[in-house]
Amino acid sequence: MDITFKGVEHRYMIGTPFEKAALHPVDLSIPSGSFTAIIGHTGSGKSTLIQHINGLLKPSAGEIKVGPYTIRANQKKQSLRELRQKVGLVFQYPEHQLFEETVAKDICFGPMNYGLSEEEALKRVRELLPLVGLGGDLLESSPFQLSGGQMRRVAIAGVLAIRPSVLVLDEPTAGLDPEGRKQMLELFANYHKQFGMTTILVTHHMEDAAKYADQLVVMNDGGVEMSGSREDIFKQTERLLEIGLDLPETVRFLQQIKDQFHLKEVPLLFETDEVIDYVSNLLRKKEAR
Repeated sequence: MDITFKGVEHRYMIGTPFEKAALHPVDLSIPSGSFTAIIGHTGSGKSTLIQHINGLLKPSAGEIKVGPYTIRANQKKQSLRELRQKVGLVFQYPEHQLFEETVAKDICFGPMNYGLSEEEALKRVRELLPLVGLGGDLLESSPFQLSGGQMRRVAIAGVLAIRPSVLVLDEPTAGLDPEGRKQMLELFANYHKQFGMTTILVTHHMEDAAKYADQLVVMNDGGVEMSGSREDIFKQTERLLEIGLDLPETVRFLQQIKDQFHLKEVPLLFETDEVIDYVSNLLRKKEAR
């Protein structure tokens, strides 16, 4: 589903001495079926922005359209049940949301809450388990007796079980080691490719944004600083550094190559193998002269 923000503002603690504008007027379009990464430093408005997509936060001004659903500022009696069935939200440390006696009951809770029978929900759970890297032998286990990584996968399966059209991931790899982070992001990337939903990833890891996303949104001081393809964004290296963001390691390395060899420009490459090939060819050309 397409997602559109039009003039969206959000203020906390309105009418008090502590009132604060967390989002300035935001105009943003996220295409249906895209994998969009939202990046920005702490306090830039990333989490506030994405919590508007399923109505957890309401806009102080403006409107958000998610497919056929519209959330407007000051609109009363908004029914968000259908929207929240379409938008799955995975928070940081999603394992903290586990609460049922067994893995099966925890994953089934969402789809049964939205009207599926227990039999249909269990069928969906069994289909999901291999996709999230869990075995069927865990279904009757307590989720609280699993490893941390398994608990996180159970919690994610519970979100995926509602079969959302939009999947929002708010720093879902927080606290994981590099290998665990890679496995988790590959899980989401594969799920995105298989089912083609709109996927939104909030992250501060530039490498993850560059590797997995086809569109990037850069947040700064409660507003959208820039948006576009990863090539469009990472061409603007000086501005990214000015607002306190780092560059992907491959882009940073190629900038060093550019300076060392006094090149007018270097390509934007995001895969290590591509960078190795480029530098190898560059060295061969230097040696042939």
